[in-house]
Amino acid sequence: MMKNNNWLLPLLVSGLALLLSVSARAGSCCAAAPLVLEHELFADIEQAAEPIYIDGVLYQLTKSDFTPIYISHYIQAGRERIRVERLVAYTLTIPVYGDIGQELIFDINGRSDGYAMDLSVSCGTFSAGDSGDKYVISSRMTTEQSCTSMRLSFAVSGSAPSFIDLSILIAEAF
Repeated sequence: MMKNNNWLLPLLVSGLALLLSVSARAGSCCAAAPLVLEHELFADIEQAAEPIYIDGVLYQLTKSDFTPIYISHYIQAGRERIRVERLVAYTLTIPVYGDIGQELIFDINGRSDGYAMDLSVSCGTFSAGDSGDKYVISSRMTTEQSCTSMRLSFAVSGSAPSFIDLSILIAEAF
């Protein structure tokens, strides 16, 4: 189990603060006051995915392998402040073993249930992304032994998907 994802917190807060700054007013029947933003990410991210070994094994991931990330904010309703949580991402960090400087093939494919999301993937100097509800990433490169931890993130802009299926293959090029 991985618990040390403190590097992710500042990155998400800065990116999400920008997204939330454009919607700084609540437009409901209960509040005429501006939205008070308080960014809180759940810091106790625990992830149970098995490590990826660079040897051509296909790894299958589902929604339950990812950690949901929420942003909390408050709206003013009369004298009361109401806390509202909004899902903004699903993230996962997986250790990767076997990058000894060889050329690698990265194949990442998957789908979600019709809700468009932005998938971003990085491992050392490798970085790629795709968006929509079907995801296809295929790349060959040498990462100079920097691919030791794969980071996957789905940015959610609407409703939460009921499922995420993703397959990952990292193999040595022939």
